[in-house]
This record gives sequence, C-alpha cells and structure tokens, in this order.
Amino acid sequence: MKKEKKVKLIDVAQVAGVSVATISRVIHANGYVSSEVKDIVWNAIRTTGYQVKKEPVSPQREKLVGIILKRLPVNMFFETMNAALLREAEKKGMQAITIFCDHVNSAVLNTYAEKLLAYGVCGIIVSGFEEARLTAEARSFLLHCGIPVVFVERLADSRGFNQVCIDNSLGGYLAARHLIERGHRRIVYIGRGYLDNDSGSRRFQGFLRAIKEAENPPEYLIKECSSPDVSESYRAMQEADKELPGFTGVQTWYDGYAIGVLQYLYEKGLRVPDQVEVIGHDDTYSSLLAPPVSSVQLPFEEMAKAAITVIEEWQDGSTEHFVRTINLEPKLVLRGL
Repeated sequence: MKKEKKVKLIDVAQVAGVSVATISRVIHANGYVSSEVKDIVWNAIRTTGYQVKKEPVSPQREKLVGIILKRLPVNMFFETMNAALLREAEKKGMQAITIFCDHVNSAVLNTYAEKLLAYGVCGIIVSGFEEARLTAEARSFLLHCGIPVVFVERLADSRGFNQVCIDNSLGGYLAARHLIERGHRRIVYIGRGYLDNDSGSRRFQGFLRAIKEAENPPEYLIKECSSPDVSESYRAMQEADKELPGFTGVQTWYDGYAIGVLQYLYEKGLRVPDQVEVIGHDDTYSSLLAPPVSSVQLPFEEMAKAAITVIEEWQDGSTEHFVRTINLEPKLVLRGL
C-alpha cells in the first residue's frame, strides 16, 4: 500500500493562496488576519486534511524567534552565537527556540523553518549554512514564508535575504600582519576550507594578502586539516616541525586549533609567546588557555543585536519592510605580549 503523503503548511498555503506565515497566524491566533482570509485558511485546512497541532497559547507568541544553528564538536562558535542571540532577544522582550543541527543545508532549512513557523515565530535566524547555494525550492519557501529570515556570518548565496556579514578576510589579514610586524620570519598557517566559498577560505585569503603586502615577506607553510578536531592541529604541528623547522609564529583558522598547537609546543618545551607566538580566531577559547593566546575576536554581541533588531523592526506594521545587509568587522585581541 502506498504511504499517504503528509500534508504540510506549505500545501495549505498553496491551496489558500496565502503565505505560510499567514496560515500560522490563523492557526495560533497570532497577529491580525482579516475574517475573510481566516475563512479561506480554515477551508484550505479542511480541504487538505492538515492536522492542526494544539499548542498552548502564549501571550509572548508574537515575540517568539526561531534560531537554526550548526552543531560542531569542539568548536564553540555557534554556542557563543546562540548565547549572544538569547541575551539580545531577552533585552527586546522576546523568547527564542534554538535548533542545533549536524548539518545546515537547504533540506534542513525547509524542514525546520516549517516546524518553527508552526510555532508562530516572528522571524528566523540562520547561521552555519554549509552548502554553496540555496536550492530553488528552499529559496522560494524562505522568501515567501511571510516573516524575516536573517543569515548570519556564513551566507552562501543568500542575496535577497537579510544578512549580517563579517569581514573574515580582514580577520585573517590582521593576524598575519601582526606576526609579520613582530618580526616572525617563519610562519605556519593551520586551517581548513581553503577552496570553499566560506569563512575558512576568506580567512586564508586575508592571511595571503598580508604576506603579499609585506616589504620583506616571511617564509610560510600551509597545513590543511580534515576536521575541526584538536588532534588535527596537533598532527599539523608535528609535520610543520619537519617541513618548516625554526618557525616562530603560528596562525590558526579557529581557537580550537590553538589548543592542539599549545599541546605540541608544551611537549617540545617551547614557551609561548617567548619562543613561538600563537594566534587563534573567533576568541571563544583563547582567553581560557594556558597561557592565554591572542585571537581575532568576532563581534558576537553586535552580530546578535543586528539580527534581532532586523526581526524586531519587522514587527512594526507601520514600517515599510526591506531587506537589510549589516557589515561588521572583527578585531585582533593581543595577550601575553
């Protein structure tokens, strides 16, 4: 027997000729919808056989924000991002539902965005999108869901959506330029994702730009890791010791790699930063390490404020809605020098 296809909100929206968000508002009695449209929506629900979930009515439903983030081992980037978003939402009198996913791609966005819409969220924030581009289906669904969608930091091809952009190239550049200005003549760069159009690629591009602009460019070695695991950067250091002996500067793609670097240097009896200077990226772990190391600090609080503000402004019915792009910059935080 052929399994019956489950009816989704988007199916109801297509029959009713309205947005998914309008369907959600009618089901949850959240926000203004004319009586004529309500009748159309309920007729579409009956026609399609959509099963309405009976959720407890919350007076804060109209201020509920949905957050979709990538789950990563070791890397605290998205946990830090989530904490900042929750703090900012609370300041604005909002509540949030956060969904951590092993993968954030078009299929996942379709699935979880619909789940969040069913809860009556007034906006969705996405960070950690890992594909080169959104599929046409995902793009169309998110553009027409009736609420603001904000992509943060890893943007893919999210043109047409609200974006909070970080200049990752600048971060890689600032760290490398600092090492060069400090007189380091042999530098190791440890990272991943050089060939992808993502944060890893742009950080690496910034590193190369600083090398290219230097009056007296240092020798450098690139070590690419296959995963974010700390053991990968430890292995990279073992290889670097043979391939570029006498290095005095190490720049890493993210703070987690700095952990593996420090472990290796400790075992070799090399002092940080006296003999080898280490710079991380994101500044999620760097201040907690022994010794604390310098890092490119991302403006997590500003990122969160920008994303939540976009959603807050959409709640004003008297304001014309438009897509916003917010550009923010990282800064280099020096420690132990």
